[in-house]
Amino acid sequence: MVDARRWIGGRIFTGSGYAESLLIEDGRVVVAGTEEEVRRASPTGVETNRLAGRLVLPGLVDAHLHLSELVRQREGVALDGARSIADAGERITDWSVRNPNGPIFGRGWNQDELIDGRWPDRRDLDRSAPDRPTVLYRICGHVAWTNSPALALMGIERGTPDPPGGAIGRDSRGEPNGLLYESALSLAEPIAQSALVMDASRLEPTVRSAVRMGLTSVASMRADLSEIEGLRTLARAGRLPLQVRLYVGIRYLDAVEHAGAIDGSGPSESVRVIGVKTFADGSFGGRTALLDRPYLDAPETSGIAVASPAQLAEVVVRARSRGLAPGIHAIGNEAIDRALGALETDRSPSPPGRIEHASLTPPSTMDRIDRIRPALIVQPGFLASDYWLEERLGSERVRWAYAFRTLLDKGHLLAGSSDAPFDSLDPWVGIRCAVRRTDRVGRSANPNRSERLGPEMAVALYTVNGGRALGDESIGSLRAGARADLVVLNGASLEEILDRSVAPVAETWSGGSRVA
Repeated sequence: MVDARRWIGGRIFTGSGYAESLLIEDGRVVVAGTEEEVRRASPTGVETNRLAGRLVLPGLVDAHLHLSELVRQREGVALDGARSIADAGERITDWSVRNPNGPIFGRGWNQDELIDGRWPDRRDLDRSAPDRPTVLYRICGHVAWTNSPALALMGIERGTPDPPGGAIGRDSRGEPNGLLYESALSLAEPIAQSALVMDASRLEPTVRSAVRMGLTSVASMRADLSEIEGLRTLARAGRLPLQVRLYVGIRYLDAVEHAGAIDGSGPSESVRVIGVKTFADGSFGGRTALLDRPYLDAPETSGIAVASPAQLAEVVVRARSRGLAPGIHAIGNEAIDRALGALETDRSPSPPGRIEHASLTPPSTMDRIDRIRPALIVQPGFLASDYWLEERLGSERVRWAYAFRTLLDKGHLLAGSSDAPFDSLDPWVGIRCAVRRTDRVGRSANPNRSERLGPEMAVALYTVNGGRALGDESIGSLRAGARADLVVLNGASLEEILDRSVAPVAETWSGGSRVA
């Protein structure tokens, strides 16, 4: 018997236009058209869902997030919003009392929001955590704050050299100050990972929270073997409510390949490894994003080149030789230029080669993007969270930060994402920022009105464009033949949804089944 459902009495945004009604059968879209067309195509016994004027969208796609890091954010020390080093210390102490064993881990601190007016260091952390190795990541994930026990465990001392593509923070006497930047984070990674075993039971609450926001497909970046195995365990048990595409961290690629975990024909097509993730630079917040000239507020640095052009090119070759797509993290314009150089000879069409973030694209960089045309995976929510960016770059450069409309008007593929937990998982934060260009109090990294998107253009970033960026046009759309992933909203129009403070999503359906 055919499992058929139809939605009538509202509007359907298909990803490219509007229809009156929708019919699905056995987890696939049959027709999105007029109510009469849907009625004629409906089989006997079809289940009817009456929308009462509400709007339906394709299931939302987050093209770049970090599932394992979302778990660690939920279970570690929460330092988001800490206003002082003392405030952070109290949170660390409280968490360590509740979790008395093993290393201390967490994330979310931001030196720019501390009233102390300086970066925290190991001495501050030693007061709150004198005995247990502690690794606490900055809100951007590109800097770690560690204590003396952690430094000892990592073997970091005065004479330890900076690793290529990274830096060990040092005080005025040359002693390690507990801060680690970019590739130096790999020294702390074994400590942080040993503090929490990643498995299906920890991943499930995270994916459940995602579908409640309307997400039905996600790309999890820098995945390792434990994350892949945990997700496939959920899929085998029928407890994975969305599609997951994985980009393996380059340092984990050999282990994942050795375990046979790349094969997409495994236990479930809902979990597939499709790419490899690497880094060209860092973040604006940590001043490690690589620029072509120094930061305005820190003229001693232009950022950190995490990998050389030759190393980036090698990752592209390694990825494609395994049938995988390369994804290169590049935020600063110099890093984007290097990523473009590595992708210049990549001719594999699907999944496309990607630049993750592509945040600063001045005209000279846009000219190269026009020629090479990679997929650009953007985070509109950064417009709000990077509201201080003009202080870092100056008004001339910041004009070309997050220039989404210009890039779309040039015909580039932009896919929307959150980069969660480094920004909010909620896709509606990004959609609103793409439309408004500001946060709720009017702050913005680049408020230029000419870069605003219309509501449908913004939603397309998180639907049809997301599917294209993942090499799967059956997701992110409600055209005939597409997966029956859809979201019923609590309103009749996108304008209404974006202007209201109520939860946008009433129902989420994945593969024809309601999951939230």
